[in-house]
Amino acid sequence: MAQTFHKQSIGFNPFLSTRDWIVWGCLVAGFLAVALLASYWEPTALVRGVLVGACIGQLPSLLMCLPVRGTVDAAGETAFIGRVQQFGFVPAGETDEGRIFNYKTPRWMRWDSNRVVIRPADGVLHVTAPLYFYNRLKRMQA
Repeated sequence: MAQTFHKQSIGFNPFLSTRDWIVWGCLVAGFLAVALLASYWEPTALVRGVLVGACIGQLPSLLMCLPVRGTVDAAGETAFIGRVQQFGFVPAGETDEGRIFNYKTPRWMRWDSNRVVIRPADGVLHVTAPLYFYNRLKRMQA
């Protein structure tokens, strides 16, 4: 498959992912609170390892959802949307932002920024997608 997605930038949209960072912060705060309470009980190294691993383990999943912005030629729209759906994204409707595709997991299990937005303009499609989606797409197109 020819190169269809042309990356322009990787960014951070604080208003799109505010809920994501709040949820992650609350998880970390909760785990830290449990760790402080558990310090009175002298937990084993295993319990401490689980708490630290749970806090640190959430961060990569959030960082891999940072938005990547790019373009796709309008002629390749059908193939690109097919690729989006092949990677597990389902249509979620159309808004002022454009056509939105959310990942197929339940709402409570996915970050807000884990979505693909496609907006047509001037013969090209402006696409905003998660970083991990871009990495998979780049491997498939190589």
